[in-house]
Amino acid sequence: MALVVRPFAPSQPHGDLNEVLPDVFFVTGTVRMPGPLPVRFSRNMTVVREGERLVLINTVRLDERGLTALDRLGKVTDVIRIAGNHGMDDPFYADRYGAKVWALKGQRYTSGFNTKAPDTYFAPHAEVDSASSLPLEGARLHFIHSRPTEGLLLMPRHDGVLISGDCLQNWATTDAYFSWVGGFLMRRMGFIRPHNIGPAWQKQCKPPAEDVRALLNFPFANMLPAHGAPVLGGAVDRYRPVIEALPRSAAAAAAS
Repeated sequence: MALVVRPFAPSQPHGDLNEVLPDVFFVTGTVRMPGPLPVRFSRNMTVVREGERLVLINTVRLDERGLTALDRLGKVTDVIRIAGNHGMDDPFYADRYGAKVWALKGQRYTSGFNTKAPDTYFAPHAEVDSASSLPLEGARLHFIHSRPTEGLLLMPRHDGVLISGDCLQNWATTDAYFSWVGGFLMRRMGFIRPHNIGPAWQKQCKPPAEDVRALLNFPFANMLPAHGAPVLGGAVDRYRPVIEALPRSAAAAAAS
């Protein structure tokens, strides 16, 4: 496949890097949807520090002030892409820091949300799945066979930290990074609910319900989403009702 040269996505308004757990940082930024309407909403980046190293998940390009704050935390060495519909800022961090980009097998860097586009604008340095070693001690991926593929990253520290892309969300309310139109549309579409499974992701990417249901077997007290506020403490039980409500396949029902 041909690589298409394109400029880095510009920085959009964002907040400060906040340490939500020891050596785990979280920052909320903005994404603008293509089209004539001003549809904007928030998205988050998680930064994990191990010694002097920083690993970025669900990247959000920071402005120069934000990058200065990031540099005070350590040295960016790795980027992990877990969400099939995220990743537009990965090339910026690869270029600025020489960071190694890890992406799930089955993911591609294409323009917008056209994951079937013939050309890509970036190639990751490593492709990973649930059996792969990651640049975070003890971390592992839960692989969801959606289209495109999706992953959730589980770290054993702090009684279990799960990092989600579009699968698990936590928008209890809109925030300062939503436009009025964005907030209106997202409410109508069922996004603005706490401890939610991404409704558009479910509809468009068609994840197998059993892949999502398997998350209940993971010990995670905390969940850091790409969309919405962090869930600190009791996270697996907060998501249990919506996950258990997913329809079971005939085979899974027969086995239970």
